[in-house]
Amino acid sequence: MADLLSIGASAANTFKNAIDVTSHNVANVSTEGYSRQRAEISSNSTNALTTAFNGGGSTVDSVERIYASYIQTQLVNSYSLKSRYDEQLSLAQQVEGVIASNDEGVQDFMQRIFDSFQNLADNPTSSTTRQVVLDESENLESLMGNMVNVLDETNDQVNKQLSNTVNEVNTRLEAIHKINEQVANLINTNAQPPNDLLDQRDQAILELSQYMDIKTYTQDDGKINVSTGDGRLPLISDNTLTKLDAGLSEYTHDNRFEVYMNINGERRVISDNINGGELGAVLDFRENMLDKSMNELGVVLNGMTASVNWQHYQGYDENGDAGGNIYAPLDTNALASSKNTGTEDGTNILVNFTPDIATLPGYNGQPPYNPGTQPATYGDKEAFLDTAFTAIGDFKAREYEVRVNGAGDFDVYDANDVGSGPLATVPFGTNTEIDGLNFDFSGVGAGTVTEGDKFIVKPHQAILDDFETVLNDSSQLATRGQSPVDTGGAGLDDEVPAPAAEGDNVNIANMASLQGKNLLYSDVTGTPSETLLGGYSMMATNVGTYVSSTEIQATAQSNVYDQMVSRRESLSGVNLDEEAANLLRFQQAYQASAQILQTAQSIFQTLMNAIG
Repeated sequence: MADLLSIGASAANTFKNAIDVTSHNVANVSTEGYSRQRAEISSNSTNALTTAFNGGGSTVDSVERIYASYIQTQLVNSYSLKSRYDEQLSLAQQVEGVIASNDEGVQDFMQRIFDSFQNLADNPTSSTTRQVVLDESENLESLMGNMVNVLDETNDQVNKQLSNTVNEVNTRLEAIHKINEQVANLINTNAQPPNDLLDQRDQAILELSQYMDIKTYTQDDGKINVSTGDGRLPLISDNTLTKLDAGLSEYTHDNRFEVYMNINGERRVISDNINGGELGAVLDFRENMLDKSMNELGVVLNGMTASVNWQHYQGYDENGDAGGNIYAPLDTNALASSKNTGTEDGTNILVNFTPDIATLPGYNGQPPYNPGTQPATYGDKEAFLDTAFTAIGDFKAREYEVRVNGAGDFDVYDANDVGSGPLATVPFGTNTEIDGLNFDFSGVGAGTVTEGDKFIVKPHQAILDDFETVLNDSSQLATRGQSPVDTGGAGLDDEVPAPAAEGDNVNIANMASLQGKNLLYSDVTGTPSETLLGGYSMMATNVGTYVSSTEIQATAQSNVYDQMVSRRESLSGVNLDEEAANLLRFQQAYQASAQILQTAQSIFQTLMNAIG
């Protein structure tokens, strides 16, 4: 009787627990990240009889969480990539129309300037046509001002997004760390795994992957370690939680946020360690679209400014004076790192466009367009123009990092490829040409820099801010060419340049012809490969390629993520039809268990009556 009663009781208890587990599944059918659970039922130990073994009923050994770690890992990774490319595409599409517009954009305004040059060449004495040249130049200046405002707003948006996303990362890290402690404590005191807590932790990890790429590793005590996607930097390690923070870069006045982490007591930039999630999207967008396109556009503007100015130097205006600057030449300075121990703030580290013409015949330390200081041996100004054009062809769409070395000299690097070594080493107090630009350290005071001091300079982004039409009198447009005068018996060694006759259009025609001249991106032989407008088209093409490739990746990663969601749901998701069938089966088993108990009670009562 006791055996029958205990078997019935164990069966009733078993199927009551099974019904509870099934009901829990149904209740969480819409819970994000929930993994269905299953009661693992086994038979109790048997009792030996004279001729056989009598069963001992059943029990629920454990409640199993239907889960596959490899599917969860793939889900996390695919979600991180999906989030990255979705966000990256959104950012890229916002900016594409601003910097690479085919309608009323930079290219159109540059074309108008060259058209105005050609119109003036066709009618060099027209004051109205002269004024159009300045008007079109000022229109481009206005357009650049509006574009820079939008780009500044975009940079502010990037900074804000980095800050907000880092806060989201820290919130998820705190949640994972807290659940880690709860899981470890429960596993230590109870053999049954805390299934719901494990689901909550997995969901927090999945949410974390929306914001950055991560790697995870589960310890023997049930805690899970989390690191950056490259596995190099621990975010959660055992009991230690390391949060991220976002803030301005180390370079003073550089309105640019970076992602930081405290490593061995030092606040370090870890932006390069993040490649996935929304953080990865923002960082990739900034480096590979925003910065790159701004630098490429800057090369075009610097190329136009320098080539037009230097061609303008070759001619003479209505008053017979040599041409000067139409546009403000590049003249910018470096930004100092806040970690520097020296006092130099970067304002004495200058980068400008001053081609190396000191060795040319007749050069006496003066600009070639200053006739008052040109010596009689000066000769043809075209020699200077060729040197300038060679320098323009050497422009590179990049930023530069300057470091003070152990000898107190300046190592100049590609800021995005410091590991490849310096592009040049410039002795203290001197200047040199790098990538067609003059890096001038002559103004740096003795004792104001120390070894390890760093600076950054962005010459091709600077021109976007500083582009300006500085010639405001149309009569000073140097439309006329030069007509060398042979001084012969005057004791001079060479011909002296003089303005051509009034109405001459040689120089303005040469300025118009710059549109079709390859000036940019010289190859290894020193031959320029792109026109100014071609350089802009190349930039626009690169922007379009970035957007289209991001769109392709966004679609592909969305499909991969959907597949992983389906795989997880097919394994771990709650199927209401299946749960309804289980409920019916367990209910019937529970009712049968109750019948066993009633049978045991009836037999017991019969025995009692017989004894009585």
